[in-house]
Amino acid sequence: MTFRYCRPAAFIALLAACGDDGIRDTAATGNQPSTAPTSLTEATTGPTTTDAPGTTQTPDPGTGTTDGPTSAPTTTDAPGTTSVGTTDGPGTTTGGDDCLPPDALILLDRTQSMHRTPDGQTPVDAPAYASSKWSLAISAIETLTAAPQDDTVRFGLELWPRDPGGGACVTLAERIEQNKTATNPMCEAGEVVLAPALGSGAAIADLIDPATTLLCNTTPTGAALITAGEHFAANKEPGREQYAILVTDGADWDFSCPDPSPLTAVQDLAEQGVKTFIVGFNGEEAMLGATEYLNDLACAGRTAKGFPGPCVPTADGFVAVEGADIPVYLQADNAVELGAALKSVAGQLCCGCDKTCDAPDVLFALDRTLSMHRTPDGETPVDAPNYASSKWSQAIDAIEQVVGGGLDTDLRFGLELWPRDPGGGLCITLAERILDTKQAMNPSCQDAEILVPPALASGAAIAQAVDPLTTLICNTTPTGTALETASTWLVNNAVPGREQYVVLVTDGADWDLSCPDPSPLLVTQKLAAAGIRTYVVGFFGAEAQAGAVQFLNDVACAGQTAKDFDVDASRWAAATRPRTPTAWSRCTCKPATASCRRPSARSPTRSCNTASPAESCPKMTCPQGHVIAPPRVTCP
Repeated sequence: MTFRYCRPAAFIALLAACGDDGIRDTAATGNQPSTAPTSLTEATTGPTTTDAPGTTQTPDPGTGTTDGPTSAPTTTDAPGTTSVGTTDGPGTTTGGDDCLPPDALILLDRTQSMHRTPDGQTPVDAPAYASSKWSLAISAIETLTAAPQDDTVRFGLELWPRDPGGGACVTLAERIEQNKTATNPMCEAGEVVLAPALGSGAAIADLIDPATTLLCNTTPTGAALITAGEHFAANKEPGREQYAILVTDGADWDFSCPDPSPLTAVQDLAEQGVKTFIVGFNGEEAMLGATEYLNDLACAGRTAKGFPGPCVPTADGFVAVEGADIPVYLQADNAVELGAALKSVAGQLCCGCDKTCDAPDVLFALDRTLSMHRTPDGETPVDAPNYASSKWSQAIDAIEQVVGGGLDTDLRFGLELWPRDPGGGLCITLAERILDTKQAMNPSCQDAEILVPPALASGAAIAQAVDPLTTLICNTTPTGTALETASTWLVNNAVPGREQYVVLVTDGADWDLSCPDPSPLLVTQKLAAAGIRTYVVGFFGAEAQAGAVQFLNDVACAGQTAKDFDVDASRWAAATRPRTPTAWSRCTCKPATASCRRPSARSPTRSCNTASPAESCPKMTCPQGHVIAPPRVTCP
């Protein structure tokens, strides 16, 4: 059987931060990413193709040009796509002399809900109301477009909906102090108040002011995107890339202006070669359905976190994985996050400059189960007292080489051990396991523990946290729970524009016998739906006979990192397309009551989860008080 995950000999070839420009049409080209983790997958050609740990050569992170597997509805690059330069080193990419500064049209939501604070409150900081989303958004946009950034990107500005004049729209103060409502016509198009051009930062700052630029009624998001598409089409230049940056709180569009569909509009922009960044500046609206809606837009715009991992192709374009409720758009709930979100966009688009990215989170999830005491070929080590031939010793040594080799200045490394050591001497040392002088008595299938949270310059802390002779190994193999622990930390600590990765280091043994629930495959799919890729390092020999190869191959494919993943479309589809009505992965456990959701761009009718079992979910079992929830059906 072919190994699709990382073999131990390739382990040290991990990562070279921020090499990908992040904006090429990855789904269309079908090549692997030039981001750090590509070095891992490119090196994993089996046990005979790489040097021993510590000597594997890391490919130049700048040689790649795309990000992720091919599975898009189209098969060519977006019109006007050009190379943006070569990578000089981790964290920066220098634009070539022949690059053209791209057009970047900012679509600023001026609807009345922007008067609130990001958490949905009415501002009380008169007279400037700097805590309002409106003030914060304008300030962040002015920072984004200021010199010298505006010498490398042709920024433009669209306000939506259009202000018809005559006092129909209202000021921020009128909306807050008088609760005055705008009377402009409903669902008007946007207006491009400044066409993209170099050196436009000062002009944009002159055009928008929180106190005087008016707020208008209704939320015609789809019409605003169509206005942008028309402008881009009329001003297309050969070789010049075009981008839309939608800044919105995501509220009310489906009630006030559901037609034209924002999703269709973003998919149409993608078809004409325009990528769309989605900056969701919202707190309260996320609880009202905005997350799913904005995830769809980010996928359609081909800029979702970890794209195309959290997205699936349809006949019309990409949409988010069904049921995903973790933001893969650029979510900002406060001024700091909004600034980070826009900064991450700017770092990807500039031409003739050093491209930047926020160092990604890379969380090692190290298997500390009892079987790690053996050698990779399944034998009992005889090289006392250090037992350097054990998988446990070799895995710790390899991780320390990676995090201690200087990469921790460009990557935010962290370390998780699984299962958790409950203390009290219940887990055992490597020597106790090898000499069979003590048995591990820890509770079965415990969760993991994060010893070192992902952070810059964490190499020394990781080296201090683990030692093969003193760090204990434990009983049972809760692989799925370990991945859930990693997911929880990464999701709770996500930063807008920062990529996140899990590196699962395991011998792959025994999980299905000792701890089959939760399924590692399903958890890995959920990670991918959150834009988090999972790399799989399978460190074993004897366990291959017990089905570990197939298991780890499946996890690597679900994690969107398998070797040759870009050409294995069928495997990707099987791992990430839970929309198929007969797909068992679409079935979930829900409380034994039906729940309805409000309409969305993808589902224009109300829908609900029914409490009755479905024939399409034959493999599902649910805990007490829960039932199988089959695919959504239309509510009566």
